[in-house]
Amino acid sequence: MAIPLWKRAVAEFIGLFLFASIGLMVVATGITTGSATLFGLFDLSITFGLAIMVIIMVVGAVSGAQINPAITIALAVYGKFPWREVPVYIAAQISGGVVGATVLYLLYQGPIRAFESANNIVRGEPGSEITAMIFSCFAPNPAIAGALEWPPGTVTTGGALLAEAFATMVLALVVFAVTDEHNSFAPSLPVFALILGLVVAFIVAVEAPLTMAGITPARDLGPRIAITFLGWNGVSFTGPGSIWWVWTVGPIIGAIAGGAVWKFLLGSFLAGRPIDPLAAGTEAEELGSPTPGGDPTSARTTRD
Repeated sequence: MAIPLWKRAVAEFIGLFLFASIGLMVVATGITTGSATLFGLFDLSITFGLAIMVIIMVVGAVSGAQINPAITIALAVYGKFPWREVPVYIAAQISGGVVGATVLYLLYQGPIRAFESANNIVRGEPGSEITAMIFSCFAPNPAIAGALEWPPGTVTTGGALLAEAFATMVLALVVFAVTDEHNSFAPSLPVFALILGLVVAFIVAVEAPLTMAGITPARDLGPRIAITFLGWNGVSFTGPGSIWWVWTVGPIIGAIAGGAVWKFLLGSFLAGRPIDPLAAGTEAEELGSPTPGGDPTSARTTRD
């Protein structure tokens, strides 16, 4: 039986709420304790990947844990998700990001203020992106660029856009691959969560110095909206934050490209096969909204 749209939207909201709270809490810890530099990047990326695994396990069985407007749009482009539900999913995702970031701030406001005071940072003024990066993305990563003394222009706007598109293309390629019902390696939901968590951890480890590895518009846009009202309005959408659109446009382009690589190249090489009922992908006819996590208990048969 199809899960009603509003219930799936609630699950997406909760997914992004957790993403922007416990997920970004990893960044908050790194910044306020001084470990968010190149030397702590691996530890932070693994911890972030574990948070993604938890989120997928929590909401995956309900909404599929798309938790990414770029993935939602790419699924719709290739007929794996109904377009009429895209606005609802995206609204839920961004709203979850706003609320999650607000809760994170309430939890960490003490350490953030202490860090700002110790480093003579005036919130909303140039230089305060070092604390704003707890919530939203900048290019290059302010903590790493500062530690390594990168000169201005080390990461250009075009370079940031390309980095976000490329990273999200990799993520989308994996999502399309592991949810294709013709893929004999399609995993169950728990394995799906593990795979996606590790993929995100890898992307964060290698791309975070450039753009902080946004790879999902809701992860950046939702918290960016929140911090605009929390004192960082001088750097959230202006100043260093004026290229905020990079973390929205780049992932959407990348997700569509990643879906195309699978659909028209690698996925087209696969022959039809009987479908494992525990595999992750789900057909539109069964749930009304096929999602990356899918319904792990749904029995299916191969399509023509």
